[in-house]
Amino acid sequence: MSPSRSAFTVTHIGGPTAILEIAGLRILIDPAFDQPKKYPSGLEKTLAPAFGTEGIGAIDLVLLSHDQHDDNLDDSGRELLGEVPLVLSTPGARRRLGAHVTGLESWASREVKAPGGSAVKITAVPALHGPDGVDRGEDGEVTGFVISGTGVPTTYVSGDNASVRVAKEVGDRIKAEIGPIDTAVLFAGAARTPAILDNAPLTLTSEDAALVAKDLDPRKVVPLHTDSWNIYSEDVESLVKAFEAQGVAGRLVDLKPAGEVKDLG
Repeated sequence: MSPSRSAFTVTHIGGPTAILEIAGLRILIDPAFDQPKKYPSGLEKTLAPAFGTEGIGAIDLVLLSHDQHDDNLDDSGRELLGEVPLVLSTPGARRRLGAHVTGLESWASREVKAPGGSAVKITAVPALHGPDGVDRGEDGEVTGFVISGTGVPTTYVSGDNASVRVAKEVGDRIKAEIGPIDTAVLFAGAARTPAILDNAPLTLTSEDAALVAKDLDPRKVVPLHTDSWNIYSEDVESLVKAFEAQGVAGRLVDLKPAGEVKDLG
């Protein structure tokens, strides 16, 4: 893949895994590149990625929402992390994965130099991996991110957040401190497992994702985390219906077919 340094694009690889090209940087979100298989955790990958790690090209940094669950970081993704110049994630991920991971507390930032010398700011933001009022401890530690900077389209990456309230609080602070949100990358799919919180959704339901999109009011919405794994209970078709019901379907980016570069400009 040969990126253009002025492009603003997304390439969906499968599940939450995508390449975001912005401000001359190529950013990999939640790397999961294994072929379909079952994991000791009980998770099962049901669809192959659009391509493997050999097809991703040069990556400047990884935004890793969390490392505890296979659908966000699988075996191939773990092997890849050591080859990437910068990995941003949670403090817990740094403890578990090692010093090549930079762990950010919520609202802490890291500046990254883009080609040409401009500064891109990556800010970790809160995310709740389950219903409001529930603390899952270390297993639920997860982060979202905001990408911003002069001339950079402000982009919110929700991570495995299930809370409309948390997304609204994050959106309100982004708007107050940075400005309007250009693009929201929302992890949906209403992930569920009977072993956790009686099958409660651990990521945004389709209906809640549409409510978040309406509240944040971004120009574009990139829907991730709706396919390729057995724990996602809602798919992209239900997401489209929910967005139509809220009158925001025109903002959804059609990511099909997986592996194809989609222009966000």
